[in-house]
Amino acid sequence: MEMKSLNHKSVGFLTIDVEEWFHILDDPAVPAFALWPGLESRLPRNMERILAILDECKVKATMFWLGWAAQKYPDIVRQCAKAGHEIASHGYRHILAYEEGREKFKDDIRHGKKVIEDIIGQEVIGFRAAGFGTTSDTPWFFDEIRAAGYLYDTSVFPASRGHGGIADFKMEPHEIYTPHGVLLEIPQSVVEVYGRRVSFFGGGYLRLAPISFIKWGIGKLHKSGLPLVVYVHPREVDPEHPRLPLRLHRRFKSYVNLKSTVPKLHWLCKNYKFQLMKEYLENSIK
Repeated sequence: MEMKSLNHKSVGFLTIDVEEWFHILDDPAVPAFALWPGLESRLPRNMERILAILDECKVKATMFWLGWAAQKYPDIVRQCAKAGHEIASHGYRHILAYEEGREKFKDDIRHGKKVIEDIIGQEVIGFRAAGFGTTSDTPWFFDEIRAAGYLYDTSVFPASRGHGGIADFKMEPHEIYTPHGVLLEIPQSVVEVYGRRVSFFGGGYLRLAPISFIKWGIGKLHKSGLPLVVYVHPREVDPEHPRLPLRLHRRFKSYVNLKSTVPKLHWLCKNYKFQLMKEYLENSIK
């Protein structure tokens, strides 16, 4: 697979990390995997709300499904695919690559891919790691993704952050050459402000930032020839979802300004154009 150089200006991707309200990382209060089946599920109602917004705005999203959630709700996965959204992988158990190590990560991303492919009957070519969980300490990360059969990845947060993040990583989409073939990397969107890379475009960053900041940041991305990558979780459109007794900083990041997600999602969908990541990949191949 050979890639051609593209102008990224005005390219946008709306992405959904499809997981439950308790799929939070890096805190001792997060329930163990064995407890997940007994917890209240909010995913069906939250995905119904997201799909309604996307349908209303005629926007297609790239959806990174956690394999565990896809296995529990295969009909919703198929509903998303039938509506024209891209179904990609978020792994199976929501693990941080740099904590679990190479072998567990390898098994997890292959299992998640197979689960989703068995549900939709199509090849899954895109991947995003839980928590953008690759760092400079995981040099094997891209090799394992490509070896598992993925053609593109969007796991890199090219800035310093609480978990994950590679501060000096390229900000634009680019090829990564592995022993198993070429992998297209589409990093999360960040902009430079007074020499520091910051994001206004997903998760707590999107919820906390005023729309004026987000609009300014998108304009700065476009002027720099960089694409917009937005990411949202289903729990973020559900301000009433249960709360975990997280540590103060994690509680703030996970629950701040949840009521802003739906209006900001509407605003983004009505004011910006988005395409599927697989379409971008197809257009990038010579």
